Amino acid sequence: MRTSILTIGDELLIGQVLNSNVHWMSGQLTDIGASVTRHLTVGDAFHEINSALDYLLPLSDAIVIGGGLGPTHDDITLEALSRYFKIPLAYDHDWISQVEAYFKSRGRIMSESNKKQALLLESAVRIDNDCGTAAGQHLTLTHQNKVVDIFVVPGVPHETKSMFLRYILPYIAKKSIQPSEKILKRTFLTTGIGESALAERCDPFVQKVKANPRFSLAFLPSSTRVALRLQMKSMSQEDEKQFEQMAADLRTYLGDDFYGCEPEGFEELIIRTLQARHETLACAESCTGGYLGHILTLIEGSSDVFMGSVVSYQTSIKEQELGISNTTIQNQGVVSEIVAKEMAEAIRKKWKSTYGISITGYLGNHSGDTFATAGTVWIALATENKTLTRKFQFEADRTRGKERAARAALDLLRRNIGA
Repeated sequence: MRTSILTIGDELLIGQVLNSNVHWMSGQLTDIGASVTRHLTVGDAFHEINSALDYLLPLSDAIVIGGGLGPTHDDITLEALSRYFKIPLAYDHDWISQVEAYFKSRGRIMSESNKKQALLLESAVRIDNDCGTAAGQHLTLTHQNKVVDIFVVPGVPHETKSMFLRYILPYIAKKSIQPSEKILKRTFLTTGIGESALAERCDPFVQKVKANPRFSLAFLPSSTRVALRLQMKSMSQEDEKQFEQMAADLRTYLGDDFYGCEPEGFEELIIRTLQARHETLACAESCTGGYLGHILTLIEGSSDVFMGSVVSYQTSIKEQELGISNTTIQNQGVVSEIVAKEMAEAIRKKWKSTYGISITGYLGNHSGDTFATAGTVWIALATENKTLTRKFQFEADRTRGKERAARAALDLLRRNIGA
């Protein structure tokens, strides 16, 4: 089922509000086998909404329209649809009673302006809003000799999700998948390798996918990982066996850069692995400012294995808390292999952990020094028998640099647990 998403709102166009609904809805639709063919965002203007509908209707079997259902003067979506399709708006007394009850349950008085939200498209099915005041709408009509389903939802994300999961997604699923069909999908996660290098390595597998139109493969890069989504429509148990064979084949191409499949996260993998081995981790962070400890402690049960992190941001703290020699820092630089090595060894010894990780670097617009340029990061991993060091060069962006440095440190640990 070809599905388009039309979002309406000046706040989306000017960057005031992140259009997270499109990202979320597209993922949900893809999971059920619907074909998301268009994303379109327009402002709160009748002519822009008209132009969007002119464009999307011939290309779509379903259109999800989000935003513009509020009580203010610039919420014009239903009025625009009423004009475009020549469907009158009718006052829904039952819905306004529910809106009044919504306000009353929260100890508030409904504003006069909220009555506007009782004006709904006369021939549409109402989609009740169980967490807000704007009702959704489902309109089925014929356009150019084909049936098109139009769904209208509020722009508020939690209200959108409620209506989408409760009404819209099941409806589209019934039309997208035959009773005997099943969507098979697996997302493989890799880190420590770029998209282009991974694509080159996997090219023989890509050619196999291209030769079988029932399969699809997508490379999904981000700043800290590359995900690969393998998907097919299955009609039988034989198809399921074929999917598993293809998935196993893809896995062989990923090598040591593979760390798991969604929904398991990278930090969760590290914590679970250390738990299973009854091992512990301590960290000494400089340029990441505690970010590594932060992402580890987001995982439930991390206290079983993560002992803590010393944020030795200033040089004096490296000397006082970790015993790094001032002479070493002066001669080699605070961002250097030897300082990273001594930091990792010191924190492991200090807290008697199985592993010690250190990160020291220059992130952001720091000019660097005579020993290291801006973006240089040294990472070290200390174990009972050895200490490994790695040098990285990250972009100037401080936030992405922190994320990439923390992920690189954990990836160094992942590749050497038990080694």
